[in-house]
Amino acid sequence: MTDRLDWLLRFDPCVEARHEAEHGPERVAGLRQLILVGLIFYNIYNFTSAALMPDILDLSVAARLLVVTPLSLGVAWLVSRVAPATREILVLGGMIGAVAAPILLFWLTTAPLGTYTYGEAVLVVVYGNLLLALRFRHALAFTAAAFLFAALAAGTKPGLDPALRMALPLQFATGCAFSLYANYRMETLRCREYLRTLAAQLASEAADAARRRYQGLSHTDALTGLPNRRRLDEVAESWFSEERPVALLMIDLDHFKLFNDTLGHPEGDACLRAVAGLFATSVAGAEGLAARFGGEEFTVILREAGTLEAARFAAALVRAVESLGIVHPGRSDGVGVVTISVGIALKPAGAARSRDALFAEADQALYQAKHRGRNRYALAEGVGSAALVR
Repeated sequence: MTDRLDWLLRFDPCVEARHEAEHGPERVAGLRQLILVGLIFYNIYNFTSAALMPDILDLSVAARLLVVTPLSLGVAWLVSRVAPATREILVLGGMIGAVAAPILLFWLTTAPLGTYTYGEAVLVVVYGNLLLALRFRHALAFTAAAFLFAALAAGTKPGLDPALRMALPLQFATGCAFSLYANYRMETLRCREYLRTLAAQLASEAADAARRRYQGLSHTDALTGLPNRRRLDEVAESWFSEERPVALLMIDLDHFKLFNDTLGHPEGDACLRAVAGLFATSVAGAEGLAARFGGEEFTVILREAGTLEAARFAAALVRAVESLGIVHPGRSDGVGVVTISVGIALKPAGAARSRDALFAEADQALYQAKHRGRNRYALAEGVGSAALVR
């Protein structure tokens, strides 16, 4: 987005779209109200026509009430149903019609006081430029058209005093210039103020985005992309304090030091990323969190999980990691691929368990799984059977 305006005070298309999204409804509501108010005052001049141009009074009333008024009401109805650019063009067209009517009546009347109606068109110009606040480019076109019509009418009106042929257009031009300059000032203020506000909003949004990125980085393990220990601690503290049941799984890659010693750390890192991706996928459809605890250790926390659900989940993880088929040539136990051991601790519904106690239980269960041969899971004592599942 750019903060520059062209000489017609037009926004960059992206800025214009944002401005419309933020202020379009307000603009529509304002236009409708001002069109209705303007019509009231516009038709008041039907009473002055009775005194100033009685010879064409019927035409005056018909032009205002039967032509300009219904057309203006149509514009008021359409402004919310068309595109923003079309809306402003419709308003411009309505104003040109509104100013053309009194100029035409001035040109047609032959009444002695008919010349005094010339000033009515100037008021229409002031109304369009200052009250309706036409966009500056439209105000420029409207003012130019109004002055052209008025000057042409004064220059060609039969029987008009020669002195008035010069004086009336000059007075009209003065009113046009005054209102157009005021419109330019108003529109400049509106545009500049919006651009200042937008710059502040964009700066704030950029700061928020940077803060979120930083927070994301501070909660993400750089190697695996999983939530890190800090994020794990925050979630555990929150979930363990709830009434709902929670299952905590401590996961360790079996003989991972031998894997690194045999194949090297780059292969070790690739192995960690592959297993981490599996863990992330495993909790995608459940209400849970998979995180890297540190080194080759990972943690999964499952909400709304009891003994059976946690055991099934752990068994599935054990099988899934083995099925990855990541070759582990450093093992001496006859298993040629990377496997995991899992320890499970449970917080029953309504029970109050401290974070440290639950992690300690899960860690002890993990030790039991490794002690009994690895590539399996074990339940912490007191939450169910110590049966092991391959």
